[in-house]
This record gives sequence, C-alpha cells and structure tokens, in this order.
Amino acid sequence: MFRLRAALVAVLAVLLGSTGCVVTSSSSGSGALVDSAPAPQSAPAGDGDAPAEEQIARAVFDRVNAEREARGLEPVAWNDALATVARDWSAEMADTGEFVHQDIREVLQGDELAGFESVGENIFSATGPVPAGTIHAGWMRSDGHRANVLNPGWDRLGVGVFCAADGSVWATQEFGRTAGADRPAVASSTPPVEPITRPADDGPTC
Repeated sequence: MFRLRAALVAVLAVLLGSTGCVVTSSSSGSGALVDSAPAPQSAPAGDGDAPAEEQIARAVFDRVNAEREARGLEPVAWNDALATVARDWSAEMADTGEFVHQDIREVLQGDELAGFESVGENIFSATGPVPAGTIHAGWMRSDGHRANVLNPGWDRLGVGVFCAADGSVWATQEFGRTAGADRPAVASSTPPVEPITRPADDGPTC
C-alpha cells in the first residue's frame, strides 16, 4: 500500500500577539500590502490532452470550490503566481525527498506574491500514483488542512503537483488573501469534517 502524508503550515504571524493555525499577514517586503491586488485568473483547462500534473491540479482546485460552495462559502479564484510557488515546492520536495514546508514568510515577502497579504499552505505526498480525489479527501479529513480549504478569508488558490520519476506524487496548495479582499478575516477555527462533498478517490492521476 502506498504511504500518504499530508501537512499544513501552522503559525507564521507578523502581527504582535497573533496565534492560530494559518499563515497570516506580512507587513514588510515586496509582497506586503500594495494598492493593486492580483486579478482573478482562469484555472488551467486540465482536459485529457493536458499533462497529468495539470489535470490533477485542476481537479483539486475544482474540488476545493465544490466543498466551499456546499458550505455557503465564497469560491477561491485561481492564481498563477500561487500555482508556480506551489509546483516549485512540490518539485523541491520530490528532489530532496524531504516532506517539509517552505519558509512561507519569505515567500510572502518576495516579488512573486506582490499584492497578497496572507498565505496558507497544505502539502501532500504519496509513494505511488494516487488520483486527485485521494489528495483532496486526505486534506479534507485532516483538521488543519480542512481549515485552509474552508477558510472564509482566502480569495485565491494555486495548486502545484509533481509526478516524480520514482512514481511518488507530491502536491502543494497555496491559499492567498489579496490586499483589500472583500472577505471575512482569515479564521483560526476548524470546520467540522462532514459533509465532505467530494470524498471519492477518483480523478486524474500521474
């Protein structure tokens, strides 16, 4: 049986006294609050002609919004910059074999995420090919990961998947809140497990 692992970023708070289970805001650096937030973008088509990694990323993205819709939450829009950060980190984990989070504070303060004030990260790996549904369901059945998926404060998402030569699968979700987002504050509460709208272990695979 393949071994599955999932993890999420805990607290990376810049605001004094802030604690919780999600990444929170940056107050300095190029990625700090700016006047113009990234506009919503179209998610990759993810059709049968697309690379497997892109198909999986799109399937995971769609499942996130299905869960949010079912619980009365606003959807998240795709963001290419977040997706690039996510895929680069999935590839980095595959290359090093280390299942760890990146320094989200450093990423948030970089030029690539200008216009974002908060970022949250979920990561996943499996020793063999698994479908998109397995990745999604694994995150939904874990309290901290589900808190990111269903956090009302996020308004953007990028998903990055890497299919390694040894058959292992590595996936990263980068959730973001744009500067001036018309959303509730990023929450620290944990939503209940049920109902999971898309629990099936189906969808595209490597």
